[in-house]
Parts: sequence; structure tokens; C-alpha cells
Amino acid sequence: MKSMLAALAAALVLASCSDPVPQPPPEQVPPIVFAAASLTDVLRTVGDLYAAEGNPQPRFSFAGSSALAKQLEQGAEADIFISADEAWMDYSAERSLIDPASRLTLLTNELVLVAPPGAPITLDLASGMDLAGALKGGKLALADPNSVPAGKYAREALTHLGAWDAVASSVARAENVRSALRFVETGDAAAGIVYATDAAAAASAVQVVGIFPAGSHTPITYPAALLAGKTDGPGAAFLAFLASEPARTAFRVAGFGLAR
Repeated sequence: MKSMLAALAAALVLASCSDPVPQPPPEQVPPIVFAAASLTDVLRTVGDLYAAEGNPQPRFSFAGSSALAKQLEQGAEADIFISADEAWMDYSAERSLIDPASRLTLLTNELVLVAPPGAPITLDLASGMDLAGALKGGKLALADPNSVPAGKYAREALTHLGAWDAVASSVARAENVRSALRFVETGDAAAGIVYATDAAAAASAVQVVGIFPAGSHTPITYPAALLAGKTDGPGAAFLAFLASEPARTAFRVAGFGLAR
């Protein structure tokens, strides 16, 4: 018995002195990003660039900024929120959903009128324009002007130019700007108002009729922020990457303006 105990003790000593068994590296946690629908293409590109540097591939949820803010208010899990206007970020800040110290404005954009290729719409986007006549009884596709930033900007511009009252009854409301674009792509709408970057992404399917004057609507900006309590989470590194030169180059190539 004594010899067996001695042998066991010796084995334990040897085990304690041996090199520890290598452990696999901890799994990297991907950041969860809630972002405006107009950022769909470019953020997927930026996410790939981020992953190519050895970081976890971000997980994106794209929708209208209003829908995303409401989901966050109801407890949806996310690390970063990127809105297509300041108002929905303000909404989130007022409800303590974001970390205010992390908030920054990333991008700018322009508002354009688009139509299907070859559509006979020729219109100068200026005060007194006859947009209703140009539609010739067709629909005008907009993201919902009551809540979605792209639609709110559009209604503001049309009101400023004196055209809203004449076209309000012809508006086909969409849940986000990409859905409004699809109405035009499929020919279900005679025209639509979207961001310049959306029109560029669908250049083979729509034509730009004109660019709305910058002074006709609130400046289009894209603020981003970490969610409250997520400053030490995986979102912080990706938010910082959004301001890096590789990301900035991707934004410029996609047609966005840089706000900083």
C-alpha cells in the first residue's frame, strides 16, 4: 500500500511540474450593429475590411432608423446604433439607450429624385416645380415621411419647394429607403426620392432626375453611438474602425460625404 501511495504522489508531483495543456484562444465576440438601411452595402464592405484585419465579422441589422430605435427601446440586443438622422439618435439618448460620450457624426449624404431608366421625366428641382404633372398619374415612392429619415427629408424638401400638397395623395410609403428604391426599380412607382448613395448602388435600374438643393431640407447626417453599458464590449473597436482610413475610403467610394 505504501509503495502505491508513493507512486501516486510521485505522479502528482510530475504532473504539477509538467507544461500546462495549451488552451484554445477565447472566442472573439462579434459586434452587433443596428444601422440605417441606406448603409447596407457600404457597411457590409467595411465589415469585411474589419474582419480581414483579424477581428470578428460584425453582425448587422439594417432597417429604417425609426424601427431600429424602437427595437432598442424594447430591449433588442446591440452594441452600436447608426441612424440616418440626428433626431432618432436624440430619441435614443433621451431614453438613455446610448452612451452619449461615444456619439459621433460619421457621414453625410444628398437627396435625389429617381425614375426608371428611360422614363420621360424632365424636371428642375426648384421652387414652383410641377412634380405632380411630371408623375403623370403615377406613384411617388418615399420612405414613410412620418417616421423614416429619408421620407422626412423628402417631405421637408417638397414642402420647401411648394410641391408637397400636390403629390401627397400620390405617395407610396415604404418601410425604409431601400424599399422605396425597389418601388422605382420594379416600375411600381413613376419616381422616388432616395439618397444619392442608394441611387448610385442601383445605377443600372434607376436614373437620377435631379439633386434636391441642400437648403431645401435639414442636412443629412449619420450619427453613431455605442449602446448604454457597452463601452467595454466588442462594439468599441468597430466604432473606432469606422473612423479609420480603410473605412473612410470605402465610404467615399460608395458616395458618402465624410463628416469628420
